[in-house]
Amino acid sequence: MLYLLVQVNESIKCVISERVVSIEAIDNKFSDLFDAITLGQYNDREVKVFIRQEKSENWREVDNGLKGDLKILEVLGFLRVKFCFVESNLNTQDIPILTQNRESAFSILMQNSRKLLLPQRITEYNNCDRLYNEIIKLLQDLKVGWMGGVHDTIGKIFVNRIKDAIWYIDPHHSTLNARSCHLPILFTQLKTYQDGDTYNQYYHSGHHKKIQLSQHKLLQLSSSLGLSISQPWASNDIWNQVVPAILSLIGILEKYVQYLNEATIIMTKHHHCDESARGPENNCIMYRTAACKRDNPQR
Repeated sequence: MLYLLVQVNESIKCVISERVVSIEAIDNKFSDLFDAITLGQYNDREVKVFIRQEKSENWREVDNGLKGDLKILEVLGFLRVKFCFVESNLNTQDIPILTQNRESAFSILMQNSRKLLLPQRITEYNNCDRLYNEIIKLLQDLKVGWMGGVHDTIGKIFVNRIKDAIWYIDPHHSTLNARSCHLPILFTQLKTYQDGDTYNQYYHSGHHKKIQLSQHKLLQLSSSLGLSISQPWASNDIWNQVVPAILSLIGILEKYVQYLNEATIIMTKHHHCDESARGPENNCIMYRTAACKRDNPQR
């Protein structure tokens, strides 16, 4: 009777872990030992047989494979047996084809780098956050974006600059419209404006000092927008609808700055002038009214 340590492997994967199997050496072959440990489940597989005496030794292949006689173990004193499944020719041939057809990680990265991406939307805690997200939605509808991962850097800066400009002038549309400084049509498509609402509602509803449009702030906003659209990405044809709208937005900001400058010059001139800004000869309107009839007082 042989008491053997037997295991079954497929490549480097262990199918049946090492266990003790007892079997008669006389009139039995390795195929009988294989059936005993696998319970006949893998009879359709091609198998190689390896044996060794100690765990520290290298495995030695049995030439006859499953047809070999177990008597060899008794003669050599080997106690360890390993059965290894042989991969079929079909699988062996398919592996290079599958590997060839499968996209590499580098190819996937390259494809992703060519996709048009926009900055991620943010959690909306206030109307300013809502404006930011609606600008991204507007750009998404126009099917524009940035490639190469710059959407989270250059793209985010650009969206923030648009948001800052629209937020700043939002409470002053009537003032700007009075000077023919109308919001570009593209930005009137923002959802809140389409719903007939405004973003900076606190400006009108809050009990605080209402700060008017500032030359310095308007120039700062127009300059930052100009920096964005002067970058190489803005020359791409996909931005043909966005860049003109940004130029128009810059135009109305600078136009109102020009009006404020002219108004300041006129007011300064009047302030330092020795003559009155208004005089009877050029700013006087005469009205003639009938005298009031007085009732006779009762005596």
